[in-house]
Amino acid sequence: MKSHSDPSNPPKLDSDSLAKIPQGLPNYGVAAKQLLLMRALEKRTEFAGMKVHIIQDFDFPLAWCSSIEELNYIIRALNGRDLLALDKVGDPRDSFSLDITITPRGWDYLDSSAKVSPIKDQAFVAMAFATSLRPAWELGIREALTRAGYKAYRVDADEHLERIDAKLITEIKNSRFVVADVTLQRPGVYFEAGFALGLGLPVVWSVRRDDLLNVHFDTRQYNHVVWETEEDLADQLYFRVMATIGRGAAA
Repeated sequence: MKSHSDPSNPPKLDSDSLAKIPQGLPNYGVAAKQLLLMRALEKRTEFAGMKVHIIQDFDFPLAWCSSIEELNYIIRALNGRDLLALDKVGDPRDSFSLDITITPRGWDYLDSSAKVSPIKDQAFVAMAFATSLRPAWELGIREALTRAGYKAYRVDADEHLERIDAKLITEIKNSRFVVADVTLQRPGVYFEAGFALGLGLPVVWSVRRDDLLNVHFDTRQYNHVVWETEEDLADQLYFRVMATIGRGAAA
């Protein structure tokens, strides 16, 4: 999947946009951080029983921990639940790095949590990252989701070092539902929506009116939010989310 950043039209950075950044960051509880760390370790594990090397100074953001101390607390909690095994016996705070193995019970936990979202107020947004649709994202979809109490997540807006396909799959799993705007008919949008449906997650479909006739025949039976302006999209999507999903925890 290609990067969709547009160097000719960089994002605007000013005091207002910088002030909005913390609003878009998730606020995870302890249980959510444990699941996020388990999923991060799962992605690094190539085979059952493999040891995953963790450098605490650098890896505490894996579970969105605020510090090394919080990461160590999460690790100790998972070890105490027999979901993780540590090579070193004792307090992991005594070491700058750890070798961690997911236990058989840990794999069972991951299987049982495959369809569980640890982020109750995150909504994954699948849409074309075209410059022409930036207002639809900023003034339409993000505005509607924020008003409804959800944090809109687009994978292109997140700085990371992971493969983008692994990142989007992880974040779909971490979301309560998906908004799929199929305007411009990008195959990736249909893939992400289909993946969410396979997980049993709700998908809210939308499309710009001038592209309605191009919607793929496999998804035409779904009720789409058909919009013409960004304001129209914001209002319709807000009411659709409130009616079908309900108000989010970030309200």
